[in-house]
Amino acid sequence: MMHKFKITNVEGGTAFLVQVKPEAESNRITGKDSDIIYVDLTSPAEMETVDQDLAALLSKKLDIESDRVAVASGNSVTKKIVIIMGMAPENIEQLLLA
Repeated sequence: MMHKFKITNVEGGTAFLVQVKPEAESNRITGKDSDIIYVDLTSPAEMETVDQDLAALLSKKLDIESDRVAVASGNSVTKKIVIIMGMAPENIEQLLLA
């Protein structure tokens, strides 16, 4: 099922959908398509580990403290809704895809 989710303003921050590929060769953002950010993580396919590593990668890429990154939703290891506190959508998209 294809999700359509834009990088969008939420109260106090920005939310967007992330598609995670666990057990990849490196931790990196691989692109964007249909309003989904694609991320490779070296983590095993375990929910807690993936969430922690995703937050760490995004905070490093955005050059922000990790407590400003929240994995707000995601019933599977691979599909996540992430909220970045205190940043506008256009800034996030520019930094993530740079």
